[in-house]
Amino acid sequence: MTAKKFLIRAIIVMIPLTPISAKASLPHQNNVAKAKTAVFKKHVNNFSASKKVPLLTFEPPGEPTGYYNAASGLTCAALKSALFSIISTGTTQLTYTPGLWNAYPQTDKKRNDANTADVVWDMYSDNPSGADPYTFTFVTNQCGNYSKEGDCFNREHTFPQSWFGNGVYPMYSDINFVVPTDGYVNGVRGDNPYGETSAPTKTTLNGSKIGPCTYPGFTKTIFEPIDTYKGDIARIILYVVTRYQSQLPAWKSNANADDILDGTTFPSLDPWVINLFIKWHNQYPVSQKEIDRNNAVYDIQGNRNPFIDHPEYVAAIWQCATPATEISLQNNFIKLYPNPVSNTTINVQMNESIATGVQAQVIDLNGKLITTTTIAAGIKTFSLPAESLSNGRYFVKFVTKKGTTTKSFIVQ
Repeated sequence: MTAKKFLIRAIIVMIPLTPISAKASLPHQNNVAKAKTAVFKKHVNNFSASKKVPLLTFEPPGEPTGYYNAASGLTCAALKSALFSIISTGTTQLTYTPGLWNAYPQTDKKRNDANTADVVWDMYSDNPSGADPYTFTFVTNQCGNYSKEGDCFNREHTFPQSWFGNGVYPMYSDINFVVPTDGYVNGVRGDNPYGETSAPTKTTLNGSKIGPCTYPGFTKTIFEPIDTYKGDIARIILYVVTRYQSQLPAWKSNANADDILDGTTFPSLDPWVINLFIKWHNQYPVSQKEIDRNNAVYDIQGNRNPFIDHPEYVAAIWQCATPATEISLQNNFIKLYPNPVSNTTINVQMNESIATGVQAQVIDLNGKLITTTTIAAGIKTFSLPAESLSNGRYFVKFVTKKGTTTKSFIVQ
């Protein structure tokens, strides 16, 4: 694994596996978990989740310096191949059992609505806008048998395992895309691809849907997650087709994998899927939940989802396979630098000038508007004031007559 610098916060102590987490708000997502502890990889595959083990607590490492250097300046297929090499190197293969079960308290926890306990962060049951219909406790509520929602949680291969051959490692236990979800809803989804439907045949308690796809380009059955997690899902599947790109041509003939795979290493996905995932990626930007999970996964498994660390990679890769009208003026054509910010300004560079002008709003993690700057039409490069900002993560919301897009930056 690439060397990482950790900020040690405590000496070795004997504590339960389940760590402390926090719940906060984002402009587009109410739940935020801060992964403040993680277990060394040598423990993840071997210990019982109910057993006390020695841990070190530390601040999550974040993206290691130089991790993506080999991808610098690349676009299209070359960038995708460079990322394939980066995220395939230095990984630790988890066991399916108990490795994934033991890792989930580090990667997928949140506080319950009453803020009294850590529970499983399940994208198929979480209700960001109200009370959760039910919650799961780690270890206690692992499946098991189920007959309805809320019975238990299991391990969902967001990229169905029937598409890569069932039980084949390292895909089988790749925690970047194998996530904890309600067992019943997991079964309802089956191996149907993700999509959008305006005529659902079933709607789950948190609003996820299954039904015929009504997004252009596909008409078969799909599973539609709630809006809050559409960006998460898009970035997860884009990770899969990058991490395992060399195997995609062989996978196309597995089960119904050809519903989304085009049989190539690039662009890898059918046009309707590319367009849909670009849409979701842009509409639902990277959340703090994803950032924290990415850091925790890196500490355990040794690789990262590059589309969480660098959302601009999505456009840099798939704009080569998609008409520019699909993704022009979106957030991935906007670059913020330097990022992190350590001086008084942050610079903004657009690939295309906006004919109608832009309003740039700086917003903090609580959704509070800090500054608003109006940029005249036709300008592609400009600066925003940052001298009054305390250390932390912020968002720039770009507002035009054609819609809004959001980018994030860090002040340190």
